[in-house]
Amino acid sequence: MWLFRILFAFDALALLVLLYFFVEGLQYGPGPDYMVTWLPILAVPIAVVAGAWVLSGQGRRGLASVLLGLLAVPPFLYLLFLMLMVVMQPDFR
Repeated sequence: MWLFRILFAFDALALLVLLYFFVEGLQYGPGPDYMVTWLPILAVPIAVVAGAWVLSGQGRRGLASVLLGLLAVPPFLYLLFLMLMVVMQPDFR
């Protein structure tokens, strides 16, 4: 149960970051391709988080945790990359 809650919170935060970038991009007068680009980027994580919520409500927390775990891999790898950049302090000259 705790694994589901941690993964759900992590994925919800990653989804909030995506929504922030979507809303931030709206201020620059998006063209007609803006929604075509952002629709799958937003729809897939929203569907996965909503699907995991439904699965958890049906008592299938293991499957819901696997679903959330798959969605958590890219943001987690990105966080590891950022932490590596902070710790290593590379010199890009």
